[in-house]
Amino acid sequence: MIVDEVKITVEAGKGGDGCISFRREKYVPKGGPDGGNGGRGGDIVLEARNDVSTLVDFIYRPLYQAKHGEHGRGKKQHGHAIEPMIVRVPVGTLVWEDGGDLLADMNEEGMRFLAARGGRGGRGNATFVTSTQQAPRLAEKGEPGESKNLRLELRLLADVGLVGFPNAGKSTLLSRCTKARPKIADYPFTTLEPQLGVVQLPGERNFVMADVPGLIEGASLGKGLGIKFLRHLERTRVLLHLVDLTGITQFRDLQKRIQTIQAELKNHSPKFLKIPQILVFTKLDALTEVDHLKWAAKLKDRYLAVMAISAVTGKGLRELLEAAWDALKKAADAPIEQPSVAPKNLYQAKVRFTVDKRDGIFYVEGAEIKKWVAMTRFEVRDSLERFHKILGKMGVLRELKKQGAKEGDTVFLEDRELIFDGDRKGNHERLT
Repeated sequence: MIVDEVKITVEAGKGGDGCISFRREKYVPKGGPDGGNGGRGGDIVLEARNDVSTLVDFIYRPLYQAKHGEHGRGKKQHGHAIEPMIVRVPVGTLVWEDGGDLLADMNEEGMRFLAARGGRGGRGNATFVTSTQQAPRLAEKGEPGESKNLRLELRLLADVGLVGFPNAGKSTLLSRCTKARPKIADYPFTTLEPQLGVVQLPGERNFVMADVPGLIEGASLGKGLGIKFLRHLERTRVLLHLVDLTGITQFRDLQKRIQTIQAELKNHSPKFLKIPQILVFTKLDALTEVDHLKWAAKLKDRYLAVMAISAVTGKGLRELLEAAWDALKKAADAPIEQPSVAPKNLYQAKVRFTVDKRDGIFYVEGAEIKKWVAMTRFEVRDSLERFHKILGKMGVLRELKKQGAKEGDTVFLEDRELIFDGDRKGNHERLT
């Protein structure tokens, strides 16, 4: 079973907490603060691997959580940072932010993508020593790690793709040209999932051929099976359009069959219009009265080539594979249109926080607010004072006053409830 689309959740590790500690040893006067820093939480990294061929494992394990960093200790002992958690995905996997942009195209063996960054460790009180603050009772909690919902989409990497109606002979051709052993039977939709095989040619030449379930009219609207897997052919450089001539006696019937497939390819993605195609008449051994050479002459200007084969007897197979190789060589220099990955370093003005008043209560929200709330020890006075200074520098207190906050009003900073209070000296506003 091939699974080519899944949703997962990745949660990077939280940073370790910083330590509040003072050195207390005999014969060591004024030992001073010696609390160490916490270690960094573990990242979650996706790695493209050729030894993984499907996304099926993610169905049974949709949640990936990295370990948290170790806490700091006394004697200036820093907590250990956690090694990244490596999650293996097949080569050809696209990583999407669930409901958002494309984040990465894992199209090369060994490629890595940082899916979720671990939180940094909190600083211990030894870090906060200054000339004016010799014994700080101040330390940070670890920063929370990133948490994301991702959608993984697999697009197989192949050089040549096979398209056509069900029972056009695609699976038979794949089995005769490669070591792949797809199921072959005389009924529609024998192929239920994409199949890959490697074609070996003389002179140490080879290329990868892909077969997907057959298309039918209306496939782009969800009918049949093939449209679901057409994404696997978007990376191919050459398409072989297979047409079964058995039962066709009129050229207009042939044209209709060809145009149906072409229309479904176009409706799925305009990319297919740019991929060179070879038209292949199949089941030549079963033809008697059909003049396929005359039909081929009428269609040759629309394709790289028009060829006829019999996969059962092997007639025309060598010529077809050589034509496919020649087409690949010509297309080698043409760039493949790749999905557009969202730029990582594009500057965007970020809103540091928002203040909203509902039912007389003020709500302050934002990623930066959430981070500082999580890293502050509210039970320690020095930490609370530092948190208050950070809010002042960010402009949170000024914005609260601007929106009408008065002494005694309730203010929620993410999940932390505080009270807006005017400074007794009248100089500053405070949250207590």
